[in-house]
Amino acid sequence: MRPPVIVTENLTMCYRVPKRYREYLFSPFSFRRYTALADFTLELPEGGSLAVLGPNGSGKTTLLRLIAGLLYPTHGTIRVRGHSIGGGKRPFCVGIVLNEERSFYWRLTGRQNLEFFGCLDNHFGKDVQERCDQVLELVGLARAADVRVSDYSSGMRQRLAIARGVLADPQVLILDEPTKSLDPAGTVEIRSRLREWLAARGATLVLATHNMAEAQDMATHVCILDKGRLLAYETVEQVRRQYGDLASFYAEVSRDEEAGHAGA
Repeated sequence: MRPPVIVTENLTMCYRVPKRYREYLFSPFSFRRYTALADFTLELPEGGSLAVLGPNGSGKTTLLRLIAGLLYPTHGTIRVRGHSIGGGKRPFCVGIVLNEERSFYWRLTGRQNLEFFGCLDNHFGKDVQERCDQVLELVGLARAADVRVSDYSSGMRQRLAIARGVLADPQVLILDEPTKSLDPAGTVEIRSRLREWLAARGATLVLATHNMAEAQDMATHVCILDKGRLLAYETVEQVRRQYGDLASFYAEVSRDEEAGHAGA
């Protein structure tokens, strides 16, 4: 039996809250902390894909950054494909597409941007050119490959961000609201192409989204966060059988949470 692809145990992430000048003056050695994620424990089986749902500020992006290794947890552990995040160099590649992408060079074309980031991943010459052609075709930007990014629409820049995320053929692909800037037809197209890409490579998907249809379409498992706490974790198949669709499941969990707060 193959081990789980992602395992978290009591994962907690706290940030130090910036102090005002008056606070530095009267309490220079005390600090307040904000808990973005608290005691998050989850196990995603091999072959699974995870959709993370929750309102703004619930800890979704923090969780994605922890899985990607961009943040180290305050407490707890996280293992991806059997390797501890933060325990040295990972023997696997992680691709990440964060919301509100700002790191492209707008004076360069889409292709030139991908070639630059490909070189940072140690891909050069004909290899990086072929990879760029493949991912540009994947996201539907082949005809706009030699257009400056400054002339791209927000949806085109989002497509380019997805292309960069898959450029190095990652074994784990992390997407934060990947279709937020896309039109409905483009959203359906990108979902379909990404599903095919993931299936062909056996890659693991971790997706944060507000779109219930997207989560149900792309993931095998779903978890719901609120204020940094894990409220529910189920397979999408179980949700379909018990609730009919993901939106009904989300609404039920949210009602239970509100009732619990009212009862307290």
